[in-house]
Formats: sequence, structure tokens, C-alpha cells
Amino acid sequence: MSGIGTVALTVCCASLICSLLSNFVNDSSLKRVLNLVLGAFVVCSLILPVKTAVSDFRQDVDSEIEYSQGYATPDEAYNQRIVAQTRENLENTLEAILNQNGIYPNKTEIILSVNSDNSIIISRICIYIDESSLQTDLINELILQGFGIMPNIITE
Repeated sequence: MSGIGTVALTVCCASLICSLLSNFVNDSSLKRVLNLVLGAFVVCSLILPVKTAVSDFRQDVDSEIEYSQGYATPDEAYNQRIVAQTRENLENTLEAILNQNGIYPNKTEIILSVNSDNSIIISRICIYIDESSLQTDLINELILQGFGIMPNIITE
């Protein structure tokens, strides 16, 4: 919108300058030459802001296209949200299983992968736990029963 305002302001200023200059000239031959020069000035005054506004608009459109290409498609975003929610649910389940058996980890982390057939598999389970409450055999047995994978137990 500022480009349109610039064009309008430029045209008004050019018209004002042309009308003031034509009032000060009395000679008819000089007036014709002045009208030709002033006409060319008005045409240039009209073309330059329009050209600038169009090129600025084109740059804005190009930058908008580049900006939007960095985002995922709706299907990809939906699939990512499903994986994130699955990870969160599995981590909550993992912590609940451990807490039911008297093990209170500092943090649990489940790494998921998506296969080519869009199935979600558990790649790795990491359990961060204090050395004082380390019960490796029990943790391995619980996770193997519940998730079918051996966890990585990291002591802190």
C-alpha cells in the first residue's frame, strides 16, 4: 500500500512543479519546448514509482514462496504429530511401569522410527537413573516384557 502512496505523491509533486514552471514562461516557442520537457518529466515520474512498486511486489512474492517451502505438507505435519504423541504416550507408560515397581528414574527417553510402510517402531529406550536406585536386572526384565527391547540404562 505504501507503493501506491509513493506513486500518488510523486505524480502530484510532478504536476505541481510542471504547472508552476509553465506559468512563468510567456514565450510561445519556449513554452512548447518546456511543455515537451515537462511532459517527458511527468511520464518518467509516473513510470519510475510504478516500476519500483512492481519490482518490490515481485521480490515480496518470491521471498514468500521461499519462506513457505521450508514447511512440511499437511500430511507430513500430521504424521510428525502422530509420532510425537506416540512417543509421549510410550514415555508415560514406561515411567508408570517403572514407578509401579519402585523405580523412579530421573528421565526416560524413547526414540521412534518410521518404516517405509509408515509403521512406527521403537528404536531405542534410554533410562536415566541415579546410581543409588540402580536395579539393572529388574529394569531390563520390565522393559523387555513391556516393550520387547533392551533399554540403555544411563546412571547419573
